[in-house]
Amino acid sequence: MIDVPLHVTQATVQDRTTEHAERAQYNAEHSRYLTAQTVLREITETLGTTFVPDLFAGLERKPACLEATWELFRDEVGLEALDAQTRQIVAFAITTNESGTYQIAAFPHAFRLSPVGPRRCEIIESIIRMIHAFECYLSDVAPVVAPSISTSGMTVMPTLHTPRRPK
Repeated sequence: MIDVPLHVTQATVQDRTTEHAERAQYNAEHSRYLTAQTVLREITETLGTTFVPDLFAGLERKPACLEATWELFRDEVGLEALDAQTRQIVAFAITTNESGTYQIAAFPHAFRLSPVGPRRCEIIESIIRMIHAFECYLSDVAPVVAPSISTSGMTVMPTLHTPRRPK
């Protein structure tokens, strides 16, 4: 029998424990990444776009929130009932311009007169406000520029902004 000093055995156990914890952390992060990519792919396929609208792009690091927000948005807006062109208009509406304003806020009358219609526009604006209300829970989604949302003559200035991806 070989005598192994106790400190060597403890170091080996500690190394293995650290290795196991790092592997578990990597697996969890990889799983979250795959979940987010699956939801983002579903978003682009459903909307018929080659880009992820800013409303959802900022939630990529929070896949559970991304998935819940997407399901709520898809169901409340009734995307399944819309034709391909109208779904693309919806995607454009929830994308921000260079100043950080959602297109639906920048051009509210155009979207209300489009096939999206006033009722769906109200729903989209409501969902945007709801997402911004939860900004304190999305601490890693930092504000860049606060997009404005005007509704019925009022302008709401939420503090959360979905950051653009680095170029």
